Amino acid sequence: MNISKKQAIGENGIFKSAAELGRALGITRSAIYQWGEIYDRRQTAMVIGAAVQLGKSIPDGFIAPRPVGSEAVIGDIESE
Repeated sequence: MNISKKQAIGENGIFKSAAELGRALGITRSAIYQWGEIYDRRQTAMVIGAAVQLGKSIPDGFIAPRPVGSEAVIGDIESE
């Protein structure tokens, strides 16, 4: 599933502007403007990844729900 420019950027988008998305990805807003109306798989992954890292809401269907009763495991850290 690929994300559209409208879902990624704008009043109802994950990011409010191409500049904000560009800052999150470490690229320029003009680079964002060169992307098409429907982002490819790599661009979609970049947008969703940046949004998750920044704690932004993601449109339904872009992150698989966890099975009931499962817990997120970051990993065990052992001190030496």
